[in-house]
Amino acid sequence: MSFPFARFRPLVLLAALFSNVVISATSEWRIVQLPARPLNIVENNNALWVCGADALISVSADGGTTWTEKHLVKNGNLLLTIGFANEQFGYASGTGGEILITNDGGNTWDSRKAPADVIYEAAFSDERHGIIHTPHAVYFTGDGGVTWASVPIDLTRDDLKKFSHVLSVVSLDAKQMAIVLSEGSSSVYAYKLFLTRDGGSKWTTLDVPSTGLNKLSVHAGEYWFAGMEVIERDKPGGGYGVPLIMHSADADNWTKLPRWSKHEFSECNSQGCLYWDGAAVQFPLAGPQSFWTFPAEKATTATWAIAKGKICSVGTDLKCAPAAATQSMPSDVEDPSPIRPPVSAPPLNAPPSQGVQCLFCDFERIMVTRDFQGVAEVRLKLQIGQNGLVEHADVLHATNPGIGGRVAETVRTWIFLPFVRDGAVHPVNTEINLKVQAIKSK
Repeated sequence: MSFPFARFRPLVLLAALFSNVVISATSEWRIVQLPARPLNIVENNNALWVCGADALISVSADGGTTWTEKHLVKNGNLLLTIGFANEQFGYASGTGGEILITNDGGNTWDSRKAPADVIYEAAFSDERHGIIHTPHAVYFTGDGGVTWASVPIDLTRDDLKKFSHVLSVVSLDAKQMAIVLSEGSSSVYAYKLFLTRDGGSKWTTLDVPSTGLNKLSVHAGEYWFAGMEVIERDKPGGGYGVPLIMHSADADNWTKLPRWSKHEFSECNSQGCLYWDGAAVQFPLAGPQSFWTFPAEKATTATWAIAKGKICSVGTDLKCAPAAATQSMPSDVEDPSPIRPPVSAPPLNAPPSQGVQCLFCDFERIMVTRDFQGVAEVRLKLQIGQNGLVEHADVLHATNPGIGGRVAETVRTWIFLPFVRDGAVHPVNTEINLKVQAIKSK
């Protein structure tokens, strides 16, 4: 079985369907029942948009209370990413070698052929100019996807050979696009920006010294950099990291926003960044600094969005809760619950995969347990459906039963590329072996 780890048809229009919301009496988070598993979420024009399995696209105009399905195909492709360039033009993509496009604010979606079977991420600045990340190349278009050109990322160059992972792609306008290259599969690794300022004819690298990049996004015609900066490096201990948000119209001249906290934030999107479970900061487009607070019940993941006073987050389910806006920095939380960072796609120079291919298959490689210390082995049997989602994960062997159960629970959230044999998609069974380093708690 091939096992790369990753940071991810005919058009069927359905009549509007509204989901039921299950409310737990002991939790402020509401589980939203959708007709297919959600995989990503974004905010656009104060509405929330979800994409997912079975080519699901669903929208909520009331902060996640009710949802209307705009696209759904039984046993259809996985939609891994969704976004909007403006109120009317949007896009969604994933498996199946296609991109869905809307020009009417998401009411209808049309299919366009893509240059690869899998698209991990897509970004468009308008109806014609966009960029996509696929397993072995990054492509850009200037004619709405009629034709695509490959970005010349030469991984044999001395300055690029260690930067084979793509963390994100951004399209600013008709001339400017950016790729975040990294030495590893998440934002904790060293990075470089790979940029074009002439519509793709020439690409150059950019290093921003003493910084770490969590998210590069687009706001109001500018690049927005959210991450951290190392300051006071000349002092004993080598300095420390502080939050950094800055913006630029050309990626050359950056304007830093005032620093408001020593706390580094974690997972960012186009709206802002999480501090910890229960607190977030909004990108300051205008006015005083704004923050959000929400129930700290370990429901928030790295995939989240906020609209109409509600935060919704995608894990195995879609969950929503109240989010209060404030201009006061949220109070410190002692031993806060961390938000696990997403893991990016395999490197561009990864060898072609054979057999069952996993798109999102992260798990805890280091666990703290009460009753075991050392390396624990877990062997699992997986039943994967036609849509690439894990339907069953059974533990065949585990050095420690508790660790085996925790790993199996995580594996049930994994996402695979739908298995194709003889030109048709089939369910498939497979077995995997995983190892976990366990540390016994005191």
